[in-house]
Amino acid sequence: MKPYQHILVPVDFTKISNTIVARAHELANFYQAKLTLLNVLEDASLGNVSFGGTNKLGMPPAIKQNQTNLANEKLRKLADNLGAGANVALEVTYASGKPSDAIIEFVKQNGIELVVVGNSGKKSVLGFMGSTAEATLKGVPCDVMAVRIMD
Repeated sequence: MKPYQHILVPVDFTKISNTIVARAHELANFYQAKLTLLNVLEDASLGNVSFGGTNKLGMPPAIKQNQTNLANEKLRKLADNLGAGANVALEVTYASGKPSDAIIEFVKQNGIELVVVGNSGKKSVLGFMGSTAEATLKGVPCDVMAVRIMD
């Protein structure tokens, strides 16, 4: 098995994000891999399409820029908290859209070999993990590691 060279951590800034990022950082150090922290900015939902609503409302450019700046600031703070890993090239970035779709697209476009997601033990409708993590697991052409977080 060849070592991982590029690891992705989708970050949603929930309370488990720090734990997931720290675990991925350990793996990146071990494999001397590049580590990318990705946040997805999602447009606001306007209601159920089947009842005549619009699926998503695009954010006005000024608000989207503000959200982007805030996400970048939070990602940088997470990265800074990791400290300087001698073997880790660290990158922070963001994407827009439905989180699972944006993550899958990012993986495909950037040669990601491992995606590290969190599993808080709360089950989704399908009973395994959260819907974004589950959709990511099913849609990416690489390994996915679920970090179990105990409340």
